[in-house]
Amino acid sequence: MLERIRALLAGTPPEATPDTVSTPFARRDVAVAVLLLEVAQSDRRIGEREMAAIEKILRERFRLDGDATKALVDAARMEFDAALEDWIFARQVRDGFDPSARIDIVRTMWEIVYADGRLERLEESRMRQLGEALRIPPAEFEALRARAAADASPERGEVNRA
Repeated sequence: MLERIRALLAGTPPEATPDTVSTPFARRDVAVAVLLLEVAQSDRRIGEREMAAIEKILRERFRLDGDATKALVDAARMEFDAALEDWIFARQVRDGFDPSARIDIVRTMWEIVYADGRLERLEESRMRQLGEALRIPPAEFEALRARAAADASPERGEVNRA
């Protein structure tokens, strides 16, 4: 931990320090998983539907089997817990993916937010911060939110805001 603090103060990215969690996954892929977990827990809980949605998205996006998906989720949790600041993951996604891929990632993040059928204020706030950090144009961001809300609603209407 001390090495991570020294690296941060010296301007070395925390992900380059020797005690960073080692995984067989690309850093940008772990960062995607971290962001999905982060938005899922932004309302202070991760429900079964949200976790199932995260695993499905990761399995499909990265063409993983069940064990590899669980390993990616575990690696993402360890990375997130070990991070001194959480914006490194948004930066890794922003720098690691082209704009259309980032839009698709934000689409999946909205899927996670709406997986439990409602949009909490904390989730909406965190999503707006991440949308800006990932440089998603505001009109595109809102269209992605509206589409996820419509897809999540049984009546294809707006999901309840809590």
